[in-house]
Amino acid sequence: MPKSKAARLREQRTRQQEYRDEQKKLRRPGRDDIARIALQWLIVNTARLAEREGNTARMNKVEEAILEKLVEQGFDPAASDRALGDLIDRYVDGGWDFRRKPHLLGSDQTPY
Repeated sequence: MPKSKAARLREQRTRQQEYRDEQKKLRRPGRDDIARIALQWLIVNTARLAEREGNTARMNKVEEAILEKLVEQGFDPAASDRALGDLIDRYVDGGWDFRRKPHLLGSDQTPY
């Protein structure tokens, strides 16, 4: 007899939680972890290069490419521009870092 949809969903939730727990135990970064670091690296290094060269168009090109993809995904252009601008300001001017994961620190490291 086929399983009910509710039973399949319960099993799927259990499998997914076990998978997430295993990845956490292995300290294996996920797609979003890698994407956060890549975005922060791209923004900070592009801004530094643009400043060093005196070429603000370089940073604008990166911003436009990111905004174009956000709009393609259905996000509001003005809201996307504000959100990206805020993020760039935090990374470049504020020295803000990507979201920290203190649970990954070893026992000999302090989170602050």
